[in-house]
Amino acid sequence: MKYSVVIPVYNSEETIVELHDRLVNTLKEVTEEYEIIFVDDFSSDGSWDVLRELKNKHQQTLKVLRLAKNYGQHNAILCGFK
Repeated sequence: MKYSVVIPVYNSEETIVELHDRLVNTLKEVTEEYEIIFVDDFSSDGSWDVLRELKNKHQQTLKVLRLAKNYGQHNAILCGFK
């Protein structure tokens, strides 16, 4: 993998799809070797459902994780790195 982008998510159901689409458009200009990793920090809205839908459509380039409870943004990013 040439590029990996890790994004912590918390209560962002309304912006996830647009963020994903913009990232894909930008990354495709640079390389075809990329992955996007969304880490849901136990959102209380529908963020996890949106992420699962995106994962079904983009299985080759997208990874999604959901933490068991809210650990905070920095821990979510570290989880994505690991």
